Amino acid sequence: MTLTARFDVNQVDDGIDWLFADIDSNSTDDRTLTAPYWNRDIQFSAGQEFRIAISASDQEKTGFESLEIIDCCVITRPQILCCGKGILTRYAPPSLFVNCDGKQLGAIYRIEPSAFSVHSTGIDPSQGRKVTLLWNGNLTVGPYNGFWDLAFYVTVSIKRAHEEARQLRVFYFDPEGEVGNGTDPPNAVMRISNGGTEA
Repeated sequence: MTLTARFDVNQVDDGIDWLFADIDSNSTDDRTLTAPYWNRDIQFSAGQEFRIAISASDQEKTGFESLEIIDCCVITRPQILCCGKGILTRYAPPSLFVNCDGKQLGAIYRIEPSAFSVHSTGIDPSQGRKVTLLWNGNLTVGPYNGFWDLAFYVTVSIKRAHEEARQLRVFYFDPEGEVGNGTDPPNAVMRISNGGTEA
C-alpha cells in the first residue's frame, strides 16, 4: 500500500490531498484516485506495510520542472483507550508504527529526504507537468487496536523554468488513523508495568 500526498505547486493553501491505496495496481482508471477515496480517515491493519509517495502538479502551467524533498515527518498523537471513575486512564502507544524489528516508534518519525526518488514524471493536459516522488522505505503498522491523530508534514523545493531561485513550500495533512475495527481483539495484549507500556 502507498500513502500518496498530492498537491499543486501553485495552490494558495498548504493543505494537501491524500490517498491510501495501491499505486502499483494494474488499474489505470483515474476515477480510483478521486472522491470518495481521497481524504478519508485511514483504516490501517496490524502488520500492514506501506510507502509514501509525494505527487505535485502544475495546473497553471508556470514552468514547473522538478521537486526536491527538504524534510518529511510523520507525527502521531495517541488517543485515549479507556478512562472513567475508578479506572486508570490508558492511551494508545505513542505511534501506531513499529520499526523493522517490531520495536515501538515514538510520536515523531523523520524520513530522510535522500530516501525519496523519482517514481514518475510527465505532462498532463489538465494538470501540466506532474512529478511523483516515492519513498524507498516503508512503515509497518504495529499490533494494536486504537486511534491516533496522524499528521504528515513535508517541506519541498520547487524548481521552475526560467527562474534561478527555487521556491520553498511546506505542505501538510492531518487525518485520523485507526488500527482495527473496534470489535476485533488486537494481535498483542497491552499491559501496564512499572517500566511502562509493553506488548
